[in-house]
Amino acid sequence: MSLTKIFSFIAILSLLFYSCIKDDDNDTMINYVNVGNQIPSFAVEDTTGNTFSSNQFLDKQSLLVFFGTYCPDCKQVLPVIEEVWKEMKNDSKFQLIAISREETAEAVSEYWKENQLTMPFYLDPTHGSVFALFANNTIPRIYIINQNKEVVWMAVESLDISAKELIQIIKELK
Repeated sequence: MSLTKIFSFIAILSLLFYSCIKDDDNDTMINYVNVGNQIPSFAVEDTTGNTFSSNQFLDKQSLLVFFGTYCPDCKQVLPVIEEVWKEMKNDSKFQLIAISREETAEAVSEYWKENQLTMPFYLDPTHGSVFALFANNTIPRIYIINQNKEVVWMAVESLDISAKELIQIIKELK
């Protein structure tokens, strides 16, 4: 095999490892929830058994994030979300709902510990049943939700803004 073919193979393989996570054999991404839509009804639990229900979006500015600790793009986004959390966690009108898709509590807890993350997280371990209300594939997914449970902003695959810019969007909802 020529050196050019080897380098081409390595380059293609690298792109696969550093791309977003898509589930379906079909590369078509379908968003079931878009800007302007209401949040569907769902409930998730944290590692201590506390439940978050979509009814809790009422009267809050919310940042909803779907992630996987196995996802390279998620690993890049999570520190930005952590910065938002650190800046806004004491704001009584703000909440962060970070939902790990199809992972165990142990796996996420270990990742949080290794990366010194302090933001709360919830689990969607049963085949991504909550995630499936929002889209057919592709994480990370980030939604900003207003006090009326309506999506006002979203990002899929990557986050091309800073924590400061994301905080400004959230604060403008007041």
